[in-house]
Amino acid sequence: MLTHTVFASLFLLASAQLSKRSIFIEEVTDCSVLPSYNNDTKIAGPWTLKVDNCYNGTAIRGLCSIEGFESGSDITQERENRQNTTLEHGFVTTISDKDNIKTPFRCNGALNTIEAYVLSGPFPGALDWHTVGIEHHPSTGRLVWGKRSAEPVQAYRHFHRGIPVEGLFLGSNNETNWSLHSSGREVSITDMKPYWVMRLMIPETSIRENEFRALIHIDGS
Repeated sequence: MLTHTVFASLFLLASAQLSKRSIFIEEVTDCSVLPSYNNDTKIAGPWTLKVDNCYNGTAIRGLCSIEGFESGSDITQERENRQNTTLEHGFVTTISDKDNIKTPFRCNGALNTIEAYVLSGPFPGALDWHTVGIEHHPSTGRLVWGKRSAEPVQAYRHFHRGIPVEGLFLGSNNETNWSLHSSGREVSITDMKPYWVMRLMIPETSIRENEFRALIHIDGS
C-alpha cells in the first residue's frame, strides 16, 4: 500500500494524460468504512478534515504553509422575506493557525450524508449537525453546510497503478482535487480569526493566482 503522502505528490503533480492512465479513485458508499464507526448508531466519527500534501506553485519545491491544517467553519444568514424567517447556512474552511477552533465531521449512515458540527440555532454558542455539500457553481465550488441545493460529498479511495493508497479523501462527483486561498482580512464568526477558503476543482473551475492545490484527507483514515 502506498502512503497517502507519496500518492498525493503523484496525484497533484502528474500531468492530465498520466493521471488518466495511472490514477484511479473509487467512491466509498458505506459509513462503516470511515474512522470511528459505531455499528449501533450507524455513525462514523467525529473526525476532522486535513489539508494533505498542499502544493504552492510559486514556492521553492512547492512548499505550503498550511500542510496538515484542519477544518473550521463559518456561518452566513439569509432572510427569507416570504416566510419572514432566517435560514442559517455557511461554509467549511481551513483554519489559519493550528490552535484555532476546529470543526468536527461525521458520516451519518442512516441518511448516508457527511455532516459538520457547526454553530447553529437561536442561542449563542449552540452547535448542531448539518449536512455538507459542494456549491456547484463555476465561480465557487465551495464546501458548504446547510444548503439544500448543494451537491453531496463523498469519501474516496485512491489507487495508483492498481495499488491502494493509504487513507480516504473528500470529494464529489469523482473529483478530489481542491484549491485553497486566504480569506485576507475577513474573519470567521466562529472564532474571529482569518481562515482559508476551500474550493473543489470541478470541471468549470481553474486554479487562481495565490491559490494552493491540495487533497483533503479524512483524519484517522
